[in-house]
Amino acid sequence: MMNKRWLSVMVGILMLLSVFVSCSKKAITDYTAVDAYKTLFTDGEEARVTELKNVLIEHFQAYNTGDAKGYYTLFNMEKEDLNFNVTQLQSMQKNYQMTNTIESIETAFMNDDNAQALITMTCRADEKTSGAVLYYYRTELVYTMTKNGGQWKVTQQSVNGEFDLMDTLESDTVQTDA
Repeated sequence: MMNKRWLSVMVGILMLLSVFVSCSKKAITDYTAVDAYKTLFTDGEEARVTELKNVLIEHFQAYNTGDAKGYYTLFNMEKEDLNFNVTQLQSMQKNYQMTNTIESIETAFMNDDNAQALITMTCRADEKTSGAVLYYYRTELVYTMTKNGGQWKVTQQSVNGEFDLMDTLESDTVQTDA
């Protein structure tokens, strides 16, 4: 009799644990049919490449919508560093609408658990009250990534270059230090 009760308790615990694990893994949005991102995908692309691109798009969507924690969650960092970076970004987001617009995502290398992604995008920050532009530039990022427990994480980030685009804006929108 005791064995049946013990078995029932164990089965219940295992069921709860499996529900918790399946709920804790956030589903990634499929951006392949979203007009703003269609051009980032190619027909016949490997499923793992499409998955990685969706993860990266979601990462920058978090940035663009003011979700600092969601943005930094993709980076493999200690909790203390994560909290510091989230606080710094949230401070900037209070006064500026910060937008990263992805122009392209290419994989330089990829297997099931490792990837190197090249992301070309424009980065812009507009002051929320006046609309003045703090910065506007094009950059190419290189993300070295590892998949662990089914989740992609950025283990290293480097910048291949930044090209100032402020001179492409109307002069009355550019923030000055005066």
